[in-house]
Amino acid sequence: MTVNNAQTSKTVSMVLDPHIQHTLIRADNHHMNGEYDYAIELYDQIIKIDPHNVHAHINKANVLDHMGKHAEALMWYDSALDIDPGNAETWYNKGVTLKKTGAHDEGLVCIKKGITLAMGDNIENAE
Repeated sequence: MTVNNAQTSKTVSMVLDPHIQHTLIRADNHHMNGEYDYAIELYDQIIKIDPHNVHAHINKANVLDHMGKHAEALMWYDSALDIDPGNAETWYNKGVTLKKTGAHDEGLVCIKKGITLAMGDNIENAE
């Protein structure tokens, strides 16, 4: 299989690494069970191994948001968007977190961008 760009290559390597997949599942389970500190520890392990793993960045941000650490969550959403600027879930979640901080207008822009991307438009049309 030929991979033409670095982003695709990073994504493919993440998908094929069973250790990372298993660790993501464990981290997600801890998150769902409200065991946030364990989830963050596992997401950090993944990010250390694969710094471009967008799922670990998004899910770490989600955990931090659930913990009420909104400023830190926003940093991780931005980190995820640096890796994958067309990720609808990240834009939407960032917008919800921004609204929690009182940044309603900026949050609404991000939420709309997330919805637009989820509906199949590309990032240029979501701006």
